Amino acid sequence: MPRRREARPLAEHYGDLVRVALMEARPAGLHTYQLMAATRLTRSQVGRGIRHVRDVVAAENLTPITWSRRDGFMFSDDPADWIEYDKRQFRQILGRLTVRM
Repeated sequence: MPRRREARPLAEHYGDLVRVALMEARPAGLHTYQLMAATRLTRSQVGRGIRHVRDVVAAENLTPITWSRRDGFMFSDDPADWIEYDKRQFRQILGRLTVRM
Protein backbone atom coordinates (compact mmCIF):
# COMPACT_ATOMS: atom_id res chain seq x y z
CA MET A 1 0.00 0.00 0.00
CA PRO A 2 1.50 3.40 -0.96
CA ARG A 3 2.41 5.78 1.82
CA ARG A 4 0.29 8.90 2.11
CA ARG A 5 1.95 12.27 2.33
CA GLU A 6 1.29 14.26 5.45
CA ALA A 7 -1.18 17.04 4.69
CA ARG A 8 0.12 20.62 4.96
CA PRO A 9 -2.07 23.65 5.38
CA LEU A 10 -2.72 25.16 1.96
CA ALA A 11 -1.74 28.72 2.87
CA GLU A 12 1.67 27.48 4.01
CA HIS A 13 2.12 25.47 0.82
CA TYR A 14 1.11 28.38 -1.41
CA GLY A 15 3.35 30.70 0.61
CA ASP A 16 6.32 28.40 0.11
CA LEU A 17 5.76 28.33 -3.66
CA VAL A 18 5.42 32.13 -3.83
CA ARG A 19 8.49 32.68 -1.62
CA VAL A 20 10.65 30.40 -3.77
CA ALA A 21 9.48 32.13 -6.97
CA LEU A 22 10.25 35.57 -5.52
CA MET A 23 13.66 34.45 -4.26
CA GLU A 24 14.54 33.09 -7.70
CA ALA A 25 13.51 36.36 -9.33
CA ARG A 26 15.41 38.49 -6.83
CA PRO A 27 16.39 41.40 -7.10
CA ALA A 28 13.63 41.85 -9.68
CA GLY A 29 10.00 41.52 -8.71
CA LEU A 30 7.14 39.51 -10.15
CA HIS A 31 3.63 40.62 -11.01
CA THR A 32 0.65 38.47 -10.10
CA TYR A 33 0.36 36.93 -13.57
CA GLN A 34 4.09 36.12 -13.50
CA LEU A 35 3.71 34.48 -10.09
CA MET A 36 0.78 32.50 -11.48
CA ALA A 37 2.95 31.23 -14.35
CA ALA A 38 5.96 30.50 -12.14
CA THR A 39 4.02 28.63 -9.45
CA ARG A 40 1.15 27.21 -11.56
CA LEU A 41 -1.33 28.52 -9.01
CA THR A 42 -4.57 30.39 -9.59
CA ARG A 43 -4.91 34.10 -8.83
CA SER A 44 -6.63 33.43 -5.50
CA GLN A 45 -4.02 30.85 -4.50
CA VAL A 46 -1.22 33.32 -5.30
CA GLY A 47 -3.02 35.93 -3.18
CA ARG A 48 -3.30 33.48 -0.31
CA GLY A 49 0.39 32.64 -0.65
CA ILE A 50 1.38 36.31 -0.65
CA ARG A 51 -0.65 36.91 2.50
CA HIS A 52 1.12 33.97 4.14
CA VAL A 53 4.51 35.32 3.08
CA ARG A 54 3.65 38.77 4.43
CA ASP A 55 2.33 37.48 7.75
CA VAL A 56 4.67 34.62 8.57
CA VAL A 57 7.75 34.35 6.38
CA ALA A 58 8.58 38.05 6.25
CA ALA A 59 8.23 38.36 10.02
CA GLU A 60 10.47 35.33 10.65
CA ASN A 61 13.20 36.31 8.18
CA LEU A 62 12.86 40.10 8.57
CA THR A 63 12.57 40.56 4.81
CA PRO A 64 9.32 42.36 4.07
CA ILE A 65 7.56 41.83 0.79
CA THR A 66 6.76 45.04 -1.06
CA TRP A 67 4.62 45.82 -4.08
CA SER A 68 4.95 48.51 -6.71
CA ARG A 69 3.07 49.02 -9.94
CA ARG A 70 6.28 48.90 -11.97
CA ASP A 71 8.10 45.98 -10.29
CA GLY A 72 5.28 43.93 -8.78
CA PHE A 73 5.92 41.89 -5.63
CA MET A 74 9.49 41.63 -4.38
CA PHE A 75 11.60 41.14 -1.28
CA SER A 76 13.13 44.47 -0.35
CA ASP A 77 16.75 45.08 0.57
CA ASP A 78 16.13 48.72 1.48
CA PRO A 79 16.20 49.38 5.26
CA ALA A 80 13.57 52.12 4.83
CA ASP A 81 11.15 49.45 3.60
CA TRP A 82 11.93 47.33 6.65
CA ILE A 83 11.18 50.25 8.96
CA GLU A 84 7.91 50.99 7.17
CA TYR A 85 6.99 47.29 7.37
CA ASP A 86 7.64 47.24 11.12
CA LYS A 87 5.56 50.38 11.60
CA ARG A 88 2.63 48.86 9.69
CA GLN A 89 2.86 45.65 11.70
CA PHE A 90 2.95 47.64 14.96
CA ARG A 91 -0.08 49.75 13.94
CA GLN A 92 -1.98 46.61 12.98
CA ILE A 93 -1.27 44.91 16.32
CA LEU A 94 -2.02 48.11 18.24
CA GLY A 95 -5.32 48.41 16.38
CA ARG A 96 -6.26 44.86 17.37
CA LEU A 97 -5.41 45.55 21.00
CA THR A 98 -7.36 48.81 21.22
CA VAL A 99 -10.47 47.32 19.60
CA ARG A 100 -10.58 44.43 22.06
CA MET A 101 -10.23 46.60 25.17
